[in-house]
Amino acid sequence: MGADELAFWLRARTVGGTIIIELHGELDMLAQGELGPRIHALVCREATEAILDLRAVTFLDAGGIRLLLAVRDQVARRGGSLRLIRGAPRIAQVLRIVRLDTAFTMLDALPRTLAEGADADLGIRPSV
Repeated sequence: MGADELAFWLRARTVGGTIIIELHGELDMLAQGELGPRIHALVCREATEAILDLRAVTFLDAGGIRLLLAVRDQVARRGGSLRLIRGAPRIAQVLRIVRLDTAFTMLDALPRTLAEGADADLGIRPSV
């Protein structure tokens, strides 16, 4: 990875009334600062139902956990619900260690009805 590339990015799309946000790379304090406002904007302009896909997350620390909790709270304030698609075992282990594994509705994969179609692709890669 070059010096001007970030270690994280996201891709978002809507299906029906659900926004699906795929998170990629390292979710740390830097990602929280960069991705947090972008996710906030997406959740505010899109549907109240949200899914965060963690399958491509390679690292999760306190900054990433704060990001997940902020998204959960933001969606809840809008009257919606947030679901997480499980990531690698080490990501699930971090959530278990901090006792947040039960604070989210966890999925093993994207539900078939959502995987089959997308209304809009809102792909976003943060720039440096």
